[in-house]
Amino acid sequence: MNDAEKFQLKLELTLNLKSANEIQNWATTRIDQDITDSDALEICFFSKEKQVLDYFHNMQFERLNLEPMLKRKIFRDVLKRYIQLAQTIEYSEKLIHSLFNKLLELSTIADDEVLYNFIMHYDDEFYLSVDGFSNLVHEQVWSIFINQLEKWFSSNSNSI
Repeated sequence: MNDAEKFQLKLELTLNLKSANEIQNWATTRIDQDITDSDALEICFFSKEKQVLDYFHNMQFERLNLEPMLKRKIFRDVLKRYIQLAQTIEYSEKLIHSLFNKLLELSTIADDEVLYNFIMHYDDEFYLSVDGFSNLVHEQVWSIFINQLEKWFSSNSNSI
């Protein structure tokens, strides 16, 4: 498993796009293709879901050797898949707060300043709505954010 795959799997796990079981299935398929992949082999032999979660939780993004452009590309690809899922879920104020924090942290890790600023704008809008300084409620801010992020991804102005 190379660093790009580790980065992607950790992002997918962080954003609940993949479960520990799905990652173990990926590792099993990977071993079928390359028996020398020691990381995939290790994941295959974990007997508990918690071991897979701990493996990726303990993996530090900073130690992965990736070019900044590749990190941004992987992050944006994973985030595109996440926003498709996000449109089908109801969100509480607490969950939205947590998601904005997580997305800001991940965009920093991905060295994606443009996306960080985009997320920060809507995070600010969220706080204005929570504090009563906006006509929008927090669910509306989240919905607008997801829609605008989807438009942003489909535009040509978001080059990596």
